[in-house]
Amino acid sequence: MTARQPRAGGVPVDGTAHRARTHRTLSLAEALLTTGLVREATAVLRPAVACRLPEALLLAARCALRAGDHDTARALASDAEALFHEHDRPSWAPAARAVALRAGAPGRPTAVAEACDRHGHHDDAADLRLTHAPDQAAARRHRGTDRSRAIGWLARARLSTTRRDAVAACRAGLALHDPDTHGDLVDIALDHALSSRDARSAWRWSECRRTPAPTPETARAGAELRLARARADHLRVALLEREIRRLSRTTTVQRAAPLTDVVDALRDRALLVFLSHRGRLVAVSVAAGRVRLHDFGEAATTARHVRALSLATAPQAVAELDRLLRPAGDRPLVVVPSPELARMPWAGLPSARGRAVSIAPSATCWFRADQRPLAVADRLWVAGPDLRHARYEVDVLRRRHGGRYRSTVDETLHCMLDADVLHVAAHGVHEDEMFSHLDLDDGPLHGHDFAALPRVPAVVVLSACASGLAGVLLRRGARVVVESVRAVPDDRRVVDLMVDLHANLDRPAQALADAQAKHGELGFVCVGAG
Repeated sequence: MTARQPRAGGVPVDGTAHRARTHRTLSLAEALLTTGLVREATAVLRPAVACRLPEALLLAARCALRAGDHDTARALASDAEALFHEHDRPSWAPAARAVALRAGAPGRPTAVAEACDRHGHHDDAADLRLTHAPDQAAARRHRGTDRSRAIGWLARARLSTTRRDAVAACRAGLALHDPDTHGDLVDIALDHALSSRDARSAWRWSECRRTPAPTPETARAGAELRLARARADHLRVALLEREIRRLSRTTTVQRAAPLTDVVDALRDRALLVFLSHRGRLVAVSVAAGRVRLHDFGEAATTARHVRALSLATAPQAVAELDRLLRPAGDRPLVVVPSPELARMPWAGLPSARGRAVSIAPSATCWFRADQRPLAVADRLWVAGPDLRHARYEVDVLRRRHGGRYRSTVDETLHCMLDADVLHVAAHGVHEDEMFSHLDLDDGPLHGHDFAALPRVPAVVVLSACASGLAGVLLRRGARVVVESVRAVPDDRRVVDLMVDLHANLDRPAQALADAQAKHGELGFVCVGAG
């Protein structure tokens, strides 16, 4: 007979269903933590923590540790350890003790790490050695799970005394595709490139920092892996790790485009790659075949300028941000922004007025988009509800350029498969990329809807408030996406701007620059290869 457990109000709940829900909660929380969404993971765990589930307490302790709250981490880990013993599950106690030690609790790290290894908690053992005995972590870099080996290579990179050894360790660690160590490994390699003033190496490592998002296949395998780890199913973990490595080699991780190929593709354009590193904003410029490094000071200062940007009220911010473009001279621009510059309305800078500017998630992404044909013949117009000018906008554009009109999610997705141009005038909502969406008549059109398509139109124009959907559209094959980094006003200025943009859509970046110079800067940017 299936076990049944009481719940509040005395209504029984099926024990199997309860365990399944618990596993889903833990899997989701671990997925969020792995991607750096600590607050979200903590929120998901709250009901399970309130029920005093030891696995939830352990995972919540890891969240607190990642957030820098060592007191909470120690308390949660100690509670989890006690409950594991109380529930006669002593094999899990070393994992909890390892988190407590990493949070500053007294103890014997080496002994606890050995206990973690004996019971299959290799990642916890590696994390503990990285904190307390990095030489031991480095010595074990050829053993354990992919993640524990990546931690070992990270320890090796930190201990290396030469650039050559450090970079070799970084490459070996990155080959394991562990998201938790990826950023630290790239940062160490960048430390050496920047200290040597090696602009070409800095460019290559900056491309490694900008990792592509998982494909649907690797996302599914990753979800299964997180669940297998939560269940301590070590055999399943090993099998899934091998599957993810296979998928990563074939579909997820694209090699960075060679710098020589990027230089040739730029022709008369200049490339500016911005990255924030150790609190500094650094740029690599590629112009007229020359590759140079530039230091623009504190990254936090640039972030404040972007937040303050308003041509009427923040002239100092405009001037400081405008100097970021100086290394490019007066050439048409390709810009790879750092996180501080992600919401930058480039057309608002004096030296970018009327100038073709293409924004790209990475130089490799721009290069690959630039190889795709630019077709603008077959156009699809989509309008969402509750906007006064949305339907008027697409009606005006359709009368001028022909094409089909749609207003629902299924119709839009179906017609996208053979359209050259997609234009959407709708409310945009910016969340996580897969769940950012556009509101259509029958509901939201999500990023994951685009991710499931075999192809998308070459040109996508999102006449919507900042939606953050450009990345997924570029990965599905779009050449260029026009979107806004600001709230888009629901008025005739947008209609007039879009009319001029579509009149010269065979040159999207220049057409957008000319339209915003004429009608006013409304926060639109050209993402991809315009």
